[in-house]
Amino acid sequence: MNAGRPERDPTPLRAIGNRYWPVRLLAVGGMAEIYLARQSGAGSGGGELLDASFDKELVIKRLKPALAADPAMLDMFLDEARVSALFHNPHVVQIFDVGEEDGIPYIVMEYIRGEELNELCRRGLSAGAFLPLEHAVELVRQAAMALGYVHALRDGDGVDLDVVHCDVSPTNLLVTEDGYLKVIDFGITRSRGQRRRNEHAVPGKLSYMSPEQARREQLDHRSDIFSLGVVLYEIALGRRLFKGPAQEVVKRLARCDVKPPTFVQRDFPGMLESVIMRALEARPADRYASAYDMADELEEFLRESGLRSGPLRIARYLDEVAVAVGGERRPELVSEREERDEDALDFDRGIFEGYHAGSPESVARVADWDEVEENEQAVADALGVDVRLVKSTTVAQTADEWAQRPPAPPPERSDTEPMKVRPPDIHRAATEPPRSAHIGPDRPVIGTPPGLPRMVIFAIGLAAGVLVVLLLRLLLT
Repeated sequence: MNAGRPERDPTPLRAIGNRYWPVRLLAVGGMAEIYLARQSGAGSGGGELLDASFDKELVIKRLKPALAADPAMLDMFLDEARVSALFHNPHVVQIFDVGEEDGIPYIVMEYIRGEELNELCRRGLSAGAFLPLEHAVELVRQAAMALGYVHALRDGDGVDLDVVHCDVSPTNLLVTEDGYLKVIDFGITRSRGQRRRNEHAVPGKLSYMSPEQARREQLDHRSDIFSLGVVLYEIALGRRLFKGPAQEVVKRLARCDVKPPTFVQRDFPGMLESVIMRALEARPADRYASAYDMADELEEFLRESGLRSGPLRIARYLDEVAVAVGGERRPELVSEREERDEDALDFDRGIFEGYHAGSPESVARVADWDEVEENEQAVADALGVDVRLVKSTTVAQTADEWAQRPPAPPPERSDTEPMKVRPPDIHRAATEPPRSAHIGPDRPVIGTPPGLPRMVIFAIGLAAGVLVVLLLRLLLT
């Protein structure tokens, strides 16, 4: 059922569960309201010591009261809570509690200070630079580790849950200001034992669907690997892969029409291209058998290419870019080498002074990165589904965007199809803007030249070494 917009006056910000205190409304989606909240010892019955010392920021995702009587919506929300509560991984959003208040279910999750990967790329483009290749690969490596964990999840009896995220895209990959990546939004996840779900629903975002998703066929974890391959292709090259009118995108997905990265950028590393193209194979059987295998090969690429990345380097990098666009660095992230070496600081300043936010070139690149806006009916026609199924994938809006929208038309009824919510906006800081990121298509690329096997390179290097030794002996004699 498409429930339309709620009343202009949102739910009063009163205590939830007698221990969570909403601070402000962050976002409103098709199915839930998202709040920044605090868990405080005050009023929780924890005693005088706890009342005075305990205070924690959280996010509360609460089913809209108007939807609590809809069995399909309620089942979908409870499925998300059931599966998400089992996650214990540093790269997956953490769930702290699930409860019910006045007959309305809610999920309590961690409050992540960070930014969607999609928005990070967009901000970097607007600043006139692009995410360094080593950081792009490291972030996707972390995402692959998260998906490997999710796909292998078992219940308390050791039974595989066969979890498939179904919506892996840059809007559901959150980069924290400390340089870690977290996978979020399990609202349309498929898993063993979930409540009855309309099998013809449109899962995920069209541009990141696997071919079998676009055909609405049965899915397994390898569908997520294809979607992650699309993400890696885009942030490694700084351009969209499946962009255009819905009809065109669906046809390209059906053909699995993917140009190799070296077709776009001749000096693209051959080893990394192999990883991307294997993830993007048309047949699931030809892709990686596990997301862990993909993560392992990305780590091997970084090691063999001599590229250095990691959470600390990414965090320092984000700080330096923040300075380039008028922000400040966190003093604790300034290294000793930088403090001692004034030349290094001057070099860094020279790099970031070269960024030109708002230049015609950066504006054009941002426009090329942005999604094609197309109405729901066009997407439904391309996929061959009822338009109500497309409307069910409503994207969550921030509180400000929601308040500025004109009143919605009367809702259309669908007794079987749930509405999709995107929590990425859920986790954004409520009181401070997200950090921007530096990105750059003109970055130097280090790696094996395309088409040149590593054994050939090794043989050439060995022969060169032998020749140098012989020349030295001739000179000495």
